[in-house]
Amino acid sequence: MIFTQLIQTNLRTRELGKRVEYYNRLDSTNEEAWELIDEEQENQHGTIVITENQIKGKGRKEDSWSMVAGKGLAMSIILDKKYPANHSSFISLATGVSVVESLKKRGVECSLKWPNDIYSQDKKLGGILCESKIKKNEIDKIVVGVGINVNETIEEHPHGLQATLTTMFSITNHPHQRELIVAEFINSFERLLVTINDDPTSLIDHWLSHCSHLNKSVSFSNNGKINKGIFIGLDEKGYAQIEINGKVQTLNSINLI
Repeated sequence: MIFTQLIQTNLRTRELGKRVEYYNRLDSTNEEAWELIDEEQENQHGTIVITENQIKGKGRKEDSWSMVAGKGLAMSIILDKKYPANHSSFISLATGVSVVESLKKRGVECSLKWPNDIYSQDKKLGGILCESKIKKNEIDKIVVGVGINVNETIEEHPHGLQATLTTMFSITNHPHQRELIVAEFINSFERLLVTINDDPTSLIDHWLSHCSHLNKSVSFSNNGKINKGIFIGLDEKGYAQIEINGKVQTLNSINLI
């Protein structure tokens, strides 16, 4: 069981995590977060939605996300503040960096795969799903979803996924306190949200320092087609820059394979 009081005891934040909504079972923490938003309650900014068992978790492009009940981590954070529309990509980058920083404190070295995957030892450890509603060139609401394989073994996941994923338990050979992972992530995330406003370029550099495929050949899907190129970095908006046949293209809607 996840103890919400232990999460909040370890928070060092001013805004995020003052409210934690815990559920024993949910279809999706992101979906539940949007339902809370639709209820139009006050003081939703920074609310954490977390569950022991997410049965219909989704990733980018509507892919499913596998979670082992009582052992993995599935949570979403509601950002109910106005942000410029171009901050959407920066918030996603900040989420990835925050996950890496929080897991490093647990003894797990990770890397980032653009735009939203967390890897360790060349296998997928977690993922991010940011969903936003934009009105008049502003982000009106945004829900940041995070899934991490924590205390399960690889064999507890579906057989078809076992060759490509890993877990914190499998890496360190000991269990981890999920509440501390959440608290450390939230602490880092709030700090980086401030960075987006003050110095977004530094956030790009920070993300690139954790990128697993910088200056390497990548395959990616774009408009239903599979392409290859060299991932050479991010532009000033946080979009992927890929060199294809000697020309650099800036792409935002691709999915690395």
